Amino acid sequence: MALLLAKTVFLSLGLNYGVHYTSARLFDTYCVPHSLREVLQSFITTASPVCSFLLNTMTATQSNYAAAISGSCVSALSSALKLFS
Repeated sequence: MALLLAKTVFLSLGLNYGVHYTSARLFDTYCVPHSLREVLQSFITTASPVCSFLLNTMTATQSNYAAAISGSCVSALSSALKLFS
């Protein structure tokens, strides 16, 4: 049972990280200016629905990842305290 739980946790963290990394790379490629010409374009593209969606996706996956790590730490600490009680 614990092995299945560990596999599920690692799979969900990996999937969450993959979505976060992909959206960050896409945001960097299409929404962040890298040259002087792109700085002028960024006035239009930064507020685009695609860039807004990518930024919201990065924010959500960052929060999910932090919650999963915090929850795992609390669960491990709780299990350790049960062992010593």
